[in-house]
Amino acid sequence: MKYLPPRYLFRRYEVLRNLQPGERFLEIGAGDLTLSLELLEHFKQGVAIELTDDMHVVHAALPDDARERLTPITGDFATIDLDGQFDAVISCEVLEHVLEHEEFLRRMNSVLRPGGQLILAVPSRMKYWTEHDELVGHVRRYEKDDIRGLLEQAGFVGVRILSYGFPWVNMLRIPRRILARHQRTERSQWDLDTRTQQSNHRQIPEALSQSPLRFFTRPTLFQPFAAISRLFNSYDLSDGYVVVTMRPPCP
Repeated sequence: MKYLPPRYLFRRYEVLRNLQPGERFLEIGAGDLTLSLELLEHFKQGVAIELTDDMHVVHAALPDDARERLTPITGDFATIDLDGQFDAVISCEVLEHVLEHEEFLRRMNSVLRPGGQLILAVPSRMKYWTEHDELVGHVRRYEKDDIRGLLEQAGFVGVRILSYGFPWVNMLRIPRRILARHQRTERSQWDLDTRTQQSNHRQIPEALSQSPLRFFTRPTLFQPFAAISRLFNSYDLSDGYVVVTMRPPCP
């Protein structure tokens, strides 16, 4: 049983709650495949893209059925050739690392089938910017109007922006700032690409990942807190957004 970060659990709750099942999904920034494996419960096949090779070790250890249905690809989504189109594209905590985010969003639109769904998760509000953002390779945080405008310019429609996890994810800002101070000496020497590659699950301290806390960071235990957070989804209060939108269907 591994440690699941609380922020991930609140994000996961909204992603799965708003997901439209289909035949084939694409996850960009799949990390250690934790979310991809849950997405497989709602799709027949999936493709998982990650910048680093970590997920191939995880993929090799999967049961035969999951391993056959999920295709891992190491590389940059912006330059990878993909076959066919997808019913859904899911990308959590990725767009804030991308310098050319307008082109990145247009490419997401192009790999979706007409009527296909895009779900993004991004950090919100530049007023929440801290040293932690710099050390994990963020180049921005997003305001509601900005992310909506970017998506509409990229050809998406029906944009819904959920300010997820409030007040709980905001409370997590304190331990993140402590972690940033602890990691400052090492990470401040890295370039932007390295900071990005070492973000996500790679920033979890080994001591924490093996601590008894991992028994308490379970989806079922977090669900009541996530349900309370839904009351605040329409208010711009949280440290992060989950964005649900779609490519226009065929006329």
